[in-house]
Amino acid sequence: MAIRAARAALLPALALLVAGCSASGGPPAVPIFGSFFPAWVICAVGGVLVAILLRALLIATRIDEHLPAPPLVYLCLAISGGIGLWMLWSGVA
Repeated sequence: MAIRAARAALLPALALLVAGCSASGGPPAVPIFGSFFPAWVICAVGGVLVAILLRALLIATRIDEHLPAPPLVYLCLAISGGIGLWMLWSGVA
């Protein structure tokens, strides 16, 4: 009886794990020059590029001098840019 109860409790947890699987049958990959790159890598590189562009803008407007912790600010900008690109790519936004 205890085994049956354990299986009944494990089934919803297993369903939650499987809910993240894609119905398309494959990972989100993009063919570039014949190789398949994960889409998150492209979004991460795009986030770094967004942070570099925003850094140049902040330096040009002299806001960079007033940032309390510039490396942390630029890290957060890169992460936000990558997440934003992922949301645009996946159609969430």
